[in-house]
Amino acid sequence: MASPELKAFYALESMGMVLEGEFFSPSKAKESHYTELLEAVEKIRKQPIKRNASTHQNQSQQSVLPPDSKALIDAKPA
Repeated sequence: MASPELKAFYALESMGMVLEGEFFSPSKAKESHYTELLEAVEKIRKQPIKRNASTHQNQSQQSVLPPDSKALIDAKPA
């Protein structure tokens, strides 16, 4: 039966959190490295992404409009 540390290592590996060529380290396992890292990753993934709708809208408008368009938007009809 696999230890909790080995299970955590495999879980991290399946999430893409283990570098290619990185192997399970018994010395890291003795320090609970893999279970602690897995807990931290799961905690971060459960947190909702906070977005400000007006900021998001302003950023998307800036990326779509050409540089000269701000002058056209701000200009008042004669």
